[in-house]
Amino acid sequence: MIIKSKERVSTLGKNISVCKFDTDSLTVTIFNADTQTEERYTFHSDYIRYHVHYVSAKYKERLQRYVDNGTIYKYLSDLEARAIETENRQVERWKKSDKEYLAAVERGDERKANGLLNCLHYMAREIVLECMIYV
Repeated sequence: MIIKSKERVSTLGKNISVCKFDTDSLTVTIFNADTQTEERYTFHSDYIRYHVHYVSAKYKERLQRYVDNGTIYKYLSDLEARAIETENRQVERWKKSDKEYLAAVERGDERKANGLLNCLHYMAREIVLECMIYV
């Protein structure tokens, strides 16, 4: 689905939207009036993919509002940065206190430590999805 801003500009005989957001490709397109060009930004993280899918199904007007204001790119990039930072911060906390992980590191068992680290990331990811992405 492509969400277009209500504000439009006329250039080269075309009437185009100032801002567009393609929810399928996760691409934000912003028309730069100074350079008369379109700037495209594409998101690739699962956090943004899941959030956009959820919001477009339940709160479509929220995405429309961000597109109309021209703040959709900032909104999504801030959300992505906060989600990744939160996941990493939680994993670091758990790494310092998880006895099984610490024992594997102390023994030099890289395979076990990496497996446990992956588990910590998946657990943190689930928390981030529930608390930040599906809202």
